[in-house]
Parts: sequence; structure tokens; C-alpha cells
Amino acid sequence: MGFRLGRLGKEMAREAAEYTSSLRIDSEIYRQVILINAVHLRMLNRLGLIGDEDLSKALRALKAVYDRPLSLDDPALEDVHMVVENFLSQAAPGAGGNLALGKSRNDAVATAIRMRAKELVVLTVREALPLVDAVLEKAEAEAETIYPATTHLQVAAPSTFGFILTHYASRLLSALEWMVKAYEELDLSPLGAAACCGSSIRLDREWIAEQLGFRGVVEHALEASSSRDFTVTLASAALRLLIVVSDMAEDLIYAFTAGLVDIGDEYCSTSSIMPQKKNPVVLEVARTKSAEALGELAGLVAILQRRVGGYVLDLQQATPSVWKTLHETRTTLRVLAGLINTLAVNREQALKVCGPEAGIVELANYLSVRYGVPFRLAHKVCGEISRALAEGTLSEKNLRSILQRSGLAAVISLQDLTSLTSPTTVVRSYTTRGSSNPEEVRRMSSALRLRIGVLGKWVEGEERRLSLVAERVLEAGASSAQS
Repeated sequence: MGFRLGRLGKEMAREAAEYTSSLRIDSEIYRQVILINAVHLRMLNRLGLIGDEDLSKALRALKAVYDRPLSLDDPALEDVHMVVENFLSQAAPGAGGNLALGKSRNDAVATAIRMRAKELVVLTVREALPLVDAVLEKAEAEAETIYPATTHLQVAAPSTFGFILTHYASRLLSALEWMVKAYEELDLSPLGAAACCGSSIRLDREWIAEQLGFRGVVEHALEASSSRDFTVTLASAALRLLIVVSDMAEDLIYAFTAGLVDIGDEYCSTSSIMPQKKNPVVLEVARTKSAEALGELAGLVAILQRRVGGYVLDLQQATPSVWKTLHETRTTLRVLAGLINTLAVNREQALKVCGPEAGIVELANYLSVRYGVPFRLAHKVCGEISRALAEGTLSEKNLRSILQRSGLAAVISLQDLTSLTSPTTVVRSYTTRGSSNPEEVRRMSSALRLRIGVLGKWVEGEERRLSLVAERVLEAGASSAQS
């Protein structure tokens, strides 16, 4: 385009141009850049700085390349902004020659990133909801299926598989709700801030923001044009979601290895040499995604933290981390939704793991509540009983001896112990809100489905709002530009 030659004596060397060009990643924001330019031209038309005919010609040209993207292969044009300006300068010279009037690539790219990020957040939430739904459907089916709950990777108490799954559903929904909060920070327009300090062109930034589907503006021009702090919030929200995914994947890998659950063959692989193997490879990859996202976030922060003042080209190197994290998140959510549908619990093995030792805390509770035994003493007694159970030495005589050594009469028999620590009895005995009692699992599942409904309505509303932007902005003719 030769725009550099006003200040510089030479065009940039090709290798240097390729090295600094963002074209290889600009396809991510291509359509957003088209819309931004269309709105800016409408703004210039409202101000009387370009004519109606030039605007209409430019809008028709932009609409054509919105549907049939321009090539992003010429590094001499640096980035998608210059590709579009170069095209428009030829297709509609009266408008294209003024495309940079009051608008910098700095505020334009910040706007494009926010617009694309908004789309991806909505898509991420949409694609996460089937996963949560699959988890809850399985949880409801297994609300009464006895299954071990663990702490320190050791069996802690009898539970149900439905209870374990609703725990993950709740965490996934909390992470998605946090992502919606991150969206609120994205939903502010930087456009009109120009390069760093605003512009003498009397741009109506609120009108521009509304046209582009934003709910407001980033007021401070320097923050608007050069800050990428919002990407840290966004990447962190995705990481929080992937942490839950990683935990769930790890949990299922342990359960699969212990024979507590089975996974559909279509989500496993075998060995190239050991024909007996059934490897949970999808879950193994899924549990890495939080680590990958953390690495991208660390790189993002390392790039952003060293900036002084306004825009520097360092910032263009940061955004690929955001796109990669969001795309990997979406793929992972889709794959796991299918996998969850194939889960099958080995009820016999799960019940076996939840033996008397698993529920013995309820024996301690019983001694305290029924016989007034101080809980710490009851804890000690039940600890000795647990050791005898583990060693296979517990008998009626041994039980009486344990009780008598602690100054207790023979208040319970071996039959009482077996009854009190029965996994089904223990699970049914839970009375606190949020417990693994099957009735409570069902209640929580219903409450979680209400949260799914709220998120689903949010997705539908934002999709509708965002879909109207292109239709409104690229409408040919100057009449709507005056509205």
C-alpha cells in the first residue's frame, strides 16, 4: 500500500514482514474486522465525512468479502486490517481512503478480539450444557447406586454414584457461571479510542458500541486501545472449567482402573503390542487440558506484564493463547459429553468397596447420640474396631473386649455393628442438606437443572443479539446509517 513510505525510506524487508505479521492468526477475527470497518464508515457518514454513495458502495463491497473472505497470504500487508483497507481502497476509493480517519488498528483489533471472544464464550457455554446434562442424567439414574466417596484417595464413606456425579455437575455449572461473568467484562467496546488518546473526530462511541452488539464502552482511551487484561480473566475462566474436567477425568480413570466403572469401547484404545489392553485414552488426554490451559495462561501473563504505555506488538503474540484455550475447551466438552453417556457402574464391586469400615463413622455417631459416649472416645473405639476389621480378627468376643477396654459396657453386638454400618443404611441415614442421601441427590439434581435452564436462556439471548449485528451493520445503503 505504500503507507509506510511517508516516514520510512524503504518498505519492510520480506522476512521481517513475515516475522512480525499476524496474518497467520488473523482468520480468527476476520469477520469482526469487516463489521468494525462497516460501523466506522457509517459513523463517518453520520458526521458528513463520507457521502451516502461512497458508504453504500463500501458496504456492498464489505458484505461481499464478509461472505467470501479475502486472502490473508501477503505479509507485505502486515495484518487483516491492512488487507481490508487495501481491498476497500480499490473497491470503494471514496470510503476506503478514509477508513483510518479517527480509527487505529489499535482500537480496532482490541474491539475485534472482544467480539470474537464473546462469540466463543457463548459457544463454550452452549457446548458445555450437554455435558452437564449427560452427567445429571447419569446421576439421576444412579441416585441409589452405592459407591465409595474418597478423601486422600482412600475410601471415606458410603455414597452413591449419583452423588459423585452431581458434585461434578455442580462444579461445572459454577465454572460456567463464572465464565458468564467474564463475558460481562468482554462486553465493552474499545472502538473510537483511536491509537491511544482518543481522536479529534467527533465519534459517537456509544452508538458505535451499540451497533457492534456491545452493552457499553471501555471509557479510558489508553485502556481501551492497549489493555488486554480482559484476556487474563477469560483464560482464567476457561482454566477453571478445565480444572473440573481434569478432576472428573482423573476420578473416572481411577474408577475404571479399580473396576468400579466401565467406559464405552469407542472412547478407549488398545495397545499396539498387548492385545488385552483397554486404555482410557480419551480421559487421559482430557485430564491434560487444564495443564495446557495453565501453560497458555502463564505465557499470556508473561507477555502482558512487561508493557509500558500504549500498544506494542507484543500484544498480538498474546491472543493465540486465548483462541487455543477456548477451542481446546470446546472440543474437550463435546467429547466428554459422549463418553459420559457410555459409563456403566460395576454395582457389585462398588458395594464391596463400601464395607463396614467405610461407614464406621456412623457407629461412632450412634455411640455418642444413643449412649452419650464423648465423640472422641467413640472415635477411638471405632478406630480399634476398624483395625480389627482390616486384620480380619473382629468377632463378638473381640468386640466386647474393645468396648470394655474403653470403659464401655457391651452396648452393641456384632450384628448391631453390621446393621449400623451397612452402606445402604448409612446413606439413608444422612439428613443434612447436600448429603448423598438419594432423596437429596434427586433434589440437588433438580436444582442443578434449573441452573442449566438459566444458562441456556442466556446463551439463546446472546446468540440472538450477536446474530443481528452482521445483518444490521452490513445492510447496504446510507439510509440506515442515518438512523
